Amino acid sequence: MSLVCEMCLKSYNRGNLVKRLIGNRVARRTTRRQQPNLRSKRFLIGGKTVRLKICASCLKKVSKDTKVKVAANA
Repeated sequence: MSLVCEMCLKSYNRGNLVKRLIGNRVARRTTRRQQPNLRSKRFLIGGKTVRLKICASCLKKVSKDTKVKVAANA
């Protein structure tokens, strides 16, 4: 199962997990991965229903664009 947004190709973010110790030189750092907030949504594209894995920020953009189009048509 791929953890990549199919719209913007957003994938994991890598960073350091730093323990709270006395000094920076003493503290050991372990790398951690932050996964994107993916949602599985169905879209109607070209008369066919297609299931896409998109991140929450792309879903927000898509829903905003559809609201603008509906408001423009009314």
